Amino acid sequence: MDLQLNGRLAFISGSTKGIGRAIAVTLLREGARVIVNGRSGSADAAAELAQFGEAIGIDGDLADAGDAERVCGEIDKHGVLEILVNNMGIFNPKPFAEISDEEWRNFLDVNVMSTVRLSRYYFPKMLEQDFGRVINISSEAGMRGLESMVHYSVTKGAQIVMGRGMANLTRGCGRNITVNSVLPGPTLTSGVETWLKESAEVQGKSEEDFVRDFFQETEPTSLLQRFINPEEIAAVVAFVASPLSIAINGSSIKAEGGLIKSIA
Repeated sequence: MDLQLNGRLAFISGSTKGIGRAIAVTLLREGARVIVNGRSGSADAAAELAQFGEAIGIDGDLADAGDAERVCGEIDKHGVLEILVNNMGIFNPKPFAEISDEEWRNFLDVNVMSTVRLSRYYFPKMLEQDFGRVINISSEAGMRGLESMVHYSVTKGAQIVMGRGMANLTRGCGRNITVNSVLPGPTLTSGVETWLKESAEVQGKSEEDFVRDFFQETEPTSLLQRFINPEEIAAVVAFVASPLSIAINGSSIKAEGGLIKSIA
């Protein structure tokens, strides 16, 4: 299937590794021009991704208002941005009563305000163009409210609500503008791989046995019963970024392996 992304300019926040990097590779393979971003290392990541297509690196801390403004200026030098993927995010399991005000502010700045700043700058521009996609990489935690990471869940829920509110603003403004949120489930990023290996070792289990027990005991509602690969999330995002996905707008697209027992 031709996703009709050839030549379109995309920016993916937090894309030097993990899900963001997988999204970058997938969009590059579909012919998009992709700007990768991280607090550092973006140029190196872009050089590595150049084998797949035209990759550009822009360093910047989008949790900082001034730096986010600078990054937007750098993006504009490369042309008209048509695809914005708000992927930047942090997570950290911690008991609710132990989460300090400072930690709450940090999670809000990184997970929510980075999305706000980029969207506030590019969404109006997209409304003036003939094409625009804003895609928030949220999480199933934004729907479930994980007790182990209440602060993370709150920020991911905020992304979902923000995406729906922005989508409402596209009514009558242009048929080629959509805003959606993609909700990954437990995904095998490099950080999760490290955690998996260390946890299996501590428990004296093989990695295969640890994963089996994790999904049977901790995430028994998962229909997939394994960690999702970043490339599997990237495939969903690539379609949502495509002109072919015009009928999907204001949606919370679950890509969590059937973990949430709900039809909506």
